[in-house]
Amino acid sequence: MAREHGRRERDGWQGHLRSLAVAVALAVGGFLTTLAVLSLLRVPLSAAGIGFQSPVGYATSTLVQGFTFGLVVLAYARYADLPGLLAVRWPSRARLGRTVRDLGWVLAGVLVLLGLAQVLGVVLGEFGISPGTNRVETLGRRDPVLFLYLIALSFVAIGPGEELLFRGGVQGVLRRAFPPASAVALSSALFGLAHVTAVVAGSGTDGVLGYVVAAVLLGAVLGALYEHTDNLLIPVVVHGTYNAILFAVMYATTTGLFAS
Repeated sequence: MAREHGRRERDGWQGHLRSLAVAVALAVGGFLTTLAVLSLLRVPLSAAGIGFQSPVGYATSTLVQGFTFGLVVLAYARYADLPGLLAVRWPSRARLGRTVRDLGWVLAGVLVLLGLAQVLGVVLGEFGISPGTNRVETLGRRDPVLFLYLIALSFVAIGPGEELLFRGGVQGVLRRAFPPASAVALSSALFGLAHVTAVVAGSGTDGVLGYVVAAVLLGAVLGALYEHTDNLLIPVVVHGTYNAILFAVMYATTTGLFAS
């Protein structure tokens, strides 16, 4: 990485430990901030007859999470005086070649994630490991309109929020002390562990291992994309597109949209 978030801190194990502690604090802080905001919204939403298990309520919590994740990272970057923590390169007609190249990385990233998800399903199955079900899938099966909300939210909240937190913030902090591969691996591990509660809520503890393994490996692809391209927009769009495709497929299968 060419920008400030890629500069290495060279103070030995203390720098490694400090960076790891900050990375974990960012991840935990993102979720705690989300919970705090949602607790404030619970009363007015309940007064309006909206529960967090309903499509509108869950979509609201997803939107809040996306924004709070981003705000936590931006607040940390400002507090720690790290204006170059996030590497973002916007599309530009003045640099059309680079923009086309970025679009190519987006397409490749989406295809790799989709292919990897299929391969992981087969490989984990060979070991008798079945990935669990995320809570959102359980709720969506009850009311498929939730999947439609989440298709849109994939691009405006899920992809941007999770990538800002885990790639921009967590990986960016780790990258200042660790080599690239280690920073990607550690941030991907935290990304996978962050899904544990959603899986337990959706299908219990049996499928946690498979789901976390899949999330870690998918997160590693996103982290590698960020490291290679030095542009956070690429994993943001890849993540959002991948999730949107999954939600579209879930909606189609749940509603029998393409059933003969």
